[in-house]
Amino acid sequence: MQIQIQNTCDQYKKLLTLPEKKRESCFNSELLNPFAPAFERLNMPMSAEMLGCIPITGSDVEISKMLLLLEKADAWNEAYQAIENAAKSFEKAGVTMPDSVQVGIFLGSPLLLAQTQGYSGMGSVPGYIQIIIAPNDYTLPRLNSCIAHEFHHNVYFYNAKWNFMNVTVGKYLAVEGLAESFAAELYGKKFIGPWVTGISEEDLEKSRKIIGNNLAVQGFMEARKYMYGNHPMVPEAKELGIPFCGGYAAGYHAVQAYLQKAGTSVADLTNLDGDELMRASGYFD
Repeated sequence: MQIQIQNTCDQYKKLLTLPEKKRESCFNSELLNPFAPAFERLNMPMSAEMLGCIPITGSDVEISKMLLLLEKADAWNEAYQAIENAAKSFEKAGVTMPDSVQVGIFLGSPLLLAQTQGYSGMGSVPGYIQIIIAPNDYTLPRLNSCIAHEFHHNVYFYNAKWNFMNVTVGKYLAVEGLAESFAAELYGKKFIGPWVTGISEEDLEKSRKIIGNNLAVQGFMEARKYMYGNHPMVPEAKELGIPFCGGYAAGYHAVQAYLQKAGTSVADLTNLDGDELMRASGYFD
């Protein structure tokens, strides 16, 4: 598999030398355009704000500080090694991977990424991974686990039979639960994301009960309500009573329950049907 780590560091530095009125076109053509197929596949507009990136005008000091922190952390080499490390797990399990993967590290807006504590990622289109990060003492140690999570999405969707029209809550839970469990397997549970760790025991139990009664609900627009819960991006889900990202947390714990029973690796579960995985986990019983 060919690993391509986009040199967004130099691209951001180039942006800072341009007049502000020319920056958007440069950002779109040089930083975002390599991911155009992914944006098209997801039917998303190519924009910095949509990704949760820091504004490219009026933020020169912040951008420079962020780049310095990422350079000190050797983030772009770390990203390459994280992909290599993750790929070895799938190779060992005999799982087919995309022929190539393009990885971009983008500077995140602390304001836009506040609910996920400063970082996020996109990796559901095989061959493309975007990491959006506001670098600090919390997010930088989680960079590799975030990359592992998104790479799992890449490989999972490269292999899985996934139909957005009739996807179930159970299948969606498996997607996110497996990805976060993969990150935990490679880098340790202390580095899993706030979409799992940010929920209280009481809210997790509440999510487990509500979601457990609705595992067979079908359709992406319906299923995502149970994943995101009370999330500003999915306001129509508030009525369900599921806390913010309750489905992400429940999916993770369901996969963990299955792994404890099966004694296998996450990569070995790539081709297991998500509905079957959720049922067999016993987590929602």
